[in-house]
Amino acid sequence: MNLRFIALFAVLLIAVNVSAQTGFVRDKYAEARIVSSASPVAPGDSVTLALELRIDPTWHTYWINPGEAGFVTSIDLALPRGWTASELRFPVPKKFVTDFSPEYRVAGYGFEGNVFHPFTVTVPEDARPGSTATLSGKVSWLTCDPSSCVPGSVDVSIDIPIAEQSQSTPQAESIAAADEKVPQAVDWPVSVALDDGTLVVETTLPAETELPEGMITFYPETKQVFDELAEPEITRGGRSLRVEVPKGAALEAEPASFAGVLAVETGEGKVAYRISTDGVPGPSDSSSENPGSSEGEPVVIGGEASEGPFGGGLFGMLLAAFLGGIILNIMPCVFPVISLKVMSFIGQAGEDKKKIFAHSSIFALGILVFFWILTLGLFIVRAVSGGDVGWGVQLQQPAFVLGLIFVMVAVALSLFGMVEFGTSLQGVGGNLANASGYMGSFWSGALAVLLATPCTAPLMAPAIGFALTQSAPLMFLVFTTLALGLAFPYLLLAIFPGLLNKMPPPGQWMETFKQFMGFPMLAVAVWLTGVIASQLETSGLQWALAAVLFLALSFWILGRFGGFESKPGTRKAARVAALAVFASSIGLAVYATGQRAEIGGPDIAEVIAEKRSDGKNVFVDFTAEWCVNCKINKRVAINTAKVKEAFEENDIELVTADWTNEDPRITKILQEFGRAGVPLYLLYPADSNQPAIQLPDGLITQGHILEAIEKLPGE
Repeated sequence: MNLRFIALFAVLLIAVNVSAQTGFVRDKYAEARIVSSASPVAPGDSVTLALELRIDPTWHTYWINPGEAGFVTSIDLALPRGWTASELRFPVPKKFVTDFSPEYRVAGYGFEGNVFHPFTVTVPEDARPGSTATLSGKVSWLTCDPSSCVPGSVDVSIDIPIAEQSQSTPQAESIAAADEKVPQAVDWPVSVALDDGTLVVETTLPAETELPEGMITFYPETKQVFDELAEPEITRGGRSLRVEVPKGAALEAEPASFAGVLAVETGEGKVAYRISTDGVPGPSDSSSENPGSSEGEPVVIGGEASEGPFGGGLFGMLLAAFLGGIILNIMPCVFPVISLKVMSFIGQAGEDKKKIFAHSSIFALGILVFFWILTLGLFIVRAVSGGDVGWGVQLQQPAFVLGLIFVMVAVALSLFGMVEFGTSLQGVGGNLANASGYMGSFWSGALAVLLATPCTAPLMAPAIGFALTQSAPLMFLVFTTLALGLAFPYLLLAIFPGLLNKMPPPGQWMETFKQFMGFPMLAVAVWLTGVIASQLETSGLQWALAAVLFLALSFWILGRFGGFESKPGTRKAARVAALAVFASSIGLAVYATGQRAEIGGPDIAEVIAEKRSDGKNVFVDFTAEWCVNCKINKRVAINTAKVKEAFEENDIELVTADWTNEDPRITKILQEFGRAGVPLYLLYPADSNQPAIQLPDGLITQGHILEAIEKLPGE
């Protein structure tokens, strides 16, 4: 009996300690978890936790100053009521050099192997013993090896029980050791000067301070002041230290403030001090703040930030989704398919009303079914990624883009008459009453949905942003309403087939029109080629185009020799050959989409903050190569003489946030402004205490931009 009691007590003791630790969560080349130095914890106590990262061999993450191409590891914590948490603390980093190409090398500072980022959590006095608090958050990082960089993001959480007294965990010693490696902030006097292309940093130790003997290394915490590829020259004379290093290319004058870490390697380990022109306060860059954000609610052009369309609420969002779906029919993404479907309706004029109703209903069903499939995919991605999902994110994947190119080329070849899918995909010019005609209507609806994903019609953006933050039933309800809006005109034709009598009568012109519409399909393929060109290396793009060529060749073989007019032997051989060539095209496509271009670039929030600190207003264009609305807005609103002149007169810097490829840093800002995708347009005043001015969703005009400029705070 006593043995059973002891065993049970041991299990409970282990459970209490383990409850404060979480398992590692992996994304690509690193994994993360939160660990605590104490569990349970007592009300009113301050407890040290740590974000623990395990980084795969040859890969590294980044420090407070990540260099030109990196970004700092961060955690966005959600805390229970009354709990508070400090920023992440960073140990002394190591310098890494990444060779993106022989002509482009960048240096940054970061960590490899196993690293702890401690932070302090304070438990509220009124925390109830016997209860359990859950701390959760999203961790974001960038992993790089000597030649490439890959972002990572995971959701982590930790359950911490509350008790009358705190109790240490097995991780307490490791967390304490990690905290000792964090540079000690000191108030030594610091001066910074620019001497003919060299940045000179000098500091003097107080009389009571002794600097250990050993090799000294200096790491600049302030960004873009050093030529980080160069090695600092450090001179020690008495109680003074002098650091000299070539200045950064963008530095034109002494920085207004400066901070860095002096690390001394001794026989017993490393001792580090954080020095700053501002004195003792902590890091100049917070790991938990967004440098590009502003205080207060955004100023919204054409609406109120606090309200959704039609007064907000579920009804307002559903109405916005429905009307946005209707408008989507005339957006440039969808129009080629819609125009073909209209032609098929003309071909139905005068036919049995039941057939017209069937085709219209099946086309609408295709829209609904594929919207449901798309919604399910978004829901799964949201569940896996913990919320980082947006409208059009599938177009960030080159495999999806190349698949769309395949579909567009296949449809074009069918419209040209090179090969027929039943009576053609759209059912134009064929027997619309047979089964393949009905399937043509269904797949037309599916194709309309696929082509709709790069477009955001007016009113769609707030509805989609709302949907992606809701439970699965509400998410499906909003997207179903959007699908019904897209299908609504065709449901009207199903209910009122007499409307077809007002259209031109069918005739030979329809065959000419059908063939002509193959060219808009190829135009879509050309546009998608521009998208995939920004996602693949040059060799990958060439293999992708070769895959499309093999696809066309397989269809030509099938259409030229595989028809029923050919001899049975020829027909069979042609179909086997066509299948073999088609399989080759798929193989080439798989190989091509694996040749990803290097993804990386500056943190857009840091760019915004830097421009604002220079006294500039900043207009940010959140865009993507696959976003048709973005291209239209750039041409008719942003890149116009009148707007450029207004930018120049008002000292506004245009900054582009390119979301063509996955970038969690851009995704985070989109989510902060309630957007599930691009386009988004923000005008940040130079005063960082002023909120951003948000332009309308969807298509914008010069007038919207000029109105936003008028709302900038006066001097």
